[in-house]
Amino acid sequence: MYLFMILLLPLILAAWCFYKKRVDMIPVIFMGIVAAVLICGFRTFFLYSHRVIPYSFVKNVFYLLFHQSLVPIALVYGIFFLISKDSLSFKIEAIFPLLLSFYVLYLPYNIISSSEQIYTTFPLFVKPVLFTVMIFSLALAVKQIEKSHFAENSLYTAIWVGIAFGSIVFPAILESMYLLDANYFFILILSGAYSLALPILFLMNKLGILATK
Repeated sequence: MYLFMILLLPLILAAWCFYKKRVDMIPVIFMGIVAAVLICGFRTFFLYSHRVIPYSFVKNVFYLLFHQSLVPIALVYGIFFLISKDSLSFKIEAIFPLLLSFYVLYLPYNIISSSEQIYTTFPLFVKPVLFTVMIFSLALAVKQIEKSHFAENSLYTAIWVGIAFGSIVFPAILESMYLLDANYFFILILSGAYSLALPILFLMNKLGILATK
């Protein structure tokens, strides 16, 4: 029952490593894994894991952003960005393997240690897909932000910043709806639309739409 949740991100990471063959990204991947171990260990030993879910959409969104996406991403990537002596382009390229290796451990930990019932399709199947899409979308958006910023294209920069922010926030919104027992079919439709946006973004980027010339 846990296989999809546990194996999805590691398989994607393995496929990425096989395809890219980037030896210089091995320390980045190692750092992502170490960061996940340290944060999971800290939460296990020093924080109370049980949470009474409030009947508040806003509170749940902010909680999930703080514990699962926005803050962990900012913390892990921010530390890497500050301590890395590599070029800016390398740091931008590193965001995908860094976050992917981090969530290989951190996402299953969050799902298994959560207080809500986990034997449902959302945490076991939908949530891993949402975070996979989030990592891909965020990595693409950050690359385009770099390109449009240095090309002094403020419009495209603003658009891709919005896409990056939306890619992080939307999984928290969908999970908050799930926690508050919103219509599950509606949640699946929104999850499908969010996931479908990823290939659309890649296609638009390939065709030069929303891509800096």
